[in-house]
Amino acid sequence: MTTTHEASRHGTTPAGDGRPTLEAPRVLGHVRAPGARRPGRPTVRYRRMPGLDGLRALAVAVVVAFHVAPATFPGGYVGVDVFFVLSGFLITTLLVREHRDRHHVGLRAFWARRARRLLPALVLVVAVCTAVAAVVGGDVLVGIGPQLLGAATFTSNWVDVASGATYSGALLPHLFGNLWSLAVEEQFYLLWPLAVVLLCAVRPLRRHAPWAAAGLALASVGLMALLYAPGTDPTRVYVGTDTHLFALMAGAALAFWHARPVTRPHGGDHGGDDDDAHALLPGGPRVRTPRGRLAVLVGGVAGAVVLVAAVATLRWDDALAYRGGLLVCAVAATAVLNAVVCLPGVGAQLDRGPLGWVGRRSYGLYLWHWPVLVLASATLGAVVGPVPPGAVHPAVVVVTLAVTVVAAALSFRYVERPVLRRGLRGAARDLARRLQPGPDDAASRALTRRGWALAGSCALVVGLCAAGVVNAPATTSVERQIAAGEQAARATQAGPDAAAPAPQPDAEEPAPGEGEATEEPAPAEADAPAETAPAVAPPGDQVTVVGDSVTLASAPALTAALPGAYVDGAVSRQVKDGPAALATARDAGALRPYVVVSLGTNSTANAASLDELLAAVGPGRRVVLVTGYADRPWVPGTNAEMVAAAERHPGVVVADWSAAVAADPAVLGPDGVHPTEAGTAAYAKVVVDGLTRAAGLGSSTG
Repeated sequence: MTTTHEASRHGTTPAGDGRPTLEAPRVLGHVRAPGARRPGRPTVRYRRMPGLDGLRALAVAVVVAFHVAPATFPGGYVGVDVFFVLSGFLITTLLVREHRDRHHVGLRAFWARRARRLLPALVLVVAVCTAVAAVVGGDVLVGIGPQLLGAATFTSNWVDVASGATYSGALLPHLFGNLWSLAVEEQFYLLWPLAVVLLCAVRPLRRHAPWAAAGLALASVGLMALLYAPGTDPTRVYVGTDTHLFALMAGAALAFWHARPVTRPHGGDHGGDDDDAHALLPGGPRVRTPRGRLAVLVGGVAGAVVLVAAVATLRWDDALAYRGGLLVCAVAATAVLNAVVCLPGVGAQLDRGPLGWVGRRSYGLYLWHWPVLVLASATLGAVVGPVPPGAVHPAVVVVTLAVTVVAAALSFRYVERPVLRRGLRGAARDLARRLQPGPDDAASRALTRRGWALAGSCALVVGLCAAGVVNAPATTSVERQIAAGEQAARATQAGPDAAAPAPQPDAEEPAPGEGEATEEPAPAEADAPAETAPAVAPPGDQVTVVGDSVTLASAPALTAALPGAYVDGAVSRQVKDGPAALATARDAGALRPYVVVSLGTNSTANAASLDELLAAVGPGRRVVLVTGYADRPWVPGTNAEMVAAAERHPGVVVADWSAAVAADPAVLGPDGVHPTEAGTAAYAKVVVDGLTRAAGLGSSTG
């Protein structure tokens, strides 16, 4: 995610003093003196668009809120789509304006301005946070090499897809996970100017440019809906440039719409108005009547209501988001932006006070907040103690917000703004002059004390970054725990193990041939009341466990609690995969009288899928269904279906791992899904309790 500050503040990229130079009161052509270099930026000072900083501030605020309080703001991620709409609008407007004013688009200069805007802050964040991660160590360094490669090439989104990283962070504390949106925008900046040049240069295409952009948006959202698979991790369709292009195209369509020629009253056109010659939008906003402004205002208010509702309710992993929900949010953000563009008074109010301050620094705030949150969680986690899964400890939130605001403010003042004003080389020369000693000290030393401190700090950061990359562990602690569990599970499957006999439907009655058969039971003696022996868990050699990665992570504890049990787990295994896993155990002669199924984490389940699963178990066995726990929308429904299945089928009980986690969140690790090493004992206890109740049933599945 990037925010094109200079475009919104001044209408185009800044020159030496932070604003574009005004060389003439009217639009200049591109005639230049012999030997003179073509200017790298437009030569007209465009008026800033009020309100864009305020919109940007609101967008970054909900994104940060989503990350620090996901339960309160489950749809805060839609703030990224607001940024996309703003970027699509501003970049397209600048390109169209430049083409109209100078009769060409300087692509090389455009890309240079993008690099000057984005790279300084990005390099600072990546270098500092990687160095801190090297000091913190552990899981925060996992995958740091590919992440740095993605940051350097603006391909973070595709690196994440290729590595299997998930946006929800189920297994990996992804240090630079927020850079996916910056990668999407940079890829847009690389390719979209070429399309804009074509649309502007060819007259028939120019007339239909808004519809071309809208068509691309519809194609993108259609691809998102096509590739989305319900009940699975939607990271690919969320971070993909092809599937998330629609928000950028929505902003571009709005820019093309406003850039179309407007017939002015009294026969004038937009080119004859000196005021419009200095406006960022050629011809000014298309809406000029009171009725039109009212319609725009109503549309903007409706869009704002939709966005607020989305922030409050639209979960990131909701199917609705990928089947039109995010498109609706993009259209709503476009309506809000259109109201700001057409009603400058509204925009001026948005830019006042703290919103304007935050908006101007929103790029840095977005860059810093996520890695700071990851590092603060890793550093303070052991100090502040456990929190409910999916939540962030208040102390971590406070530290994250404080460090983010300070770092973004310092970055804006000492890195971003100097480069915007002077360019990369100019800012470097200014810094060198400040760090060099005066004429009186030149002979004695090459740098001032401040210069040596800065040079030493840079060397330390670079050294720590290198050390972090070299020493980064290959896997996280959770992944290592799962790998150890896989070894323990394989050990239970090492040799052929004949299935033990199935329990009889009425195990408490004597089997035929034992004792005398009577028509009626003998009356009990008055002084010898009958006693029922308490149920006990079956021995491990009577138990088969089929599960997912939670089962694998807990395999050592399961084998310790149930010696001789057969354990078969697999990462990301779902309910629909259960029948095949049970068939494999049957073929191996390892489908025993008691079957534990723990597949509630990774997928939805309905009555039909659970009935199919229980049918695969076969008759004469007792089944324990273990509920799942994860901050995923399908888990509560799947757990409810397990309870209903136990009510439908005799011989089936539910072991409530979800309730155990809710009672003691400390049993889960930092990913909020897998138990800690200590928590695996709690998981094994839940399974043993379920087996104990299954052993006490009077009948088994039929």
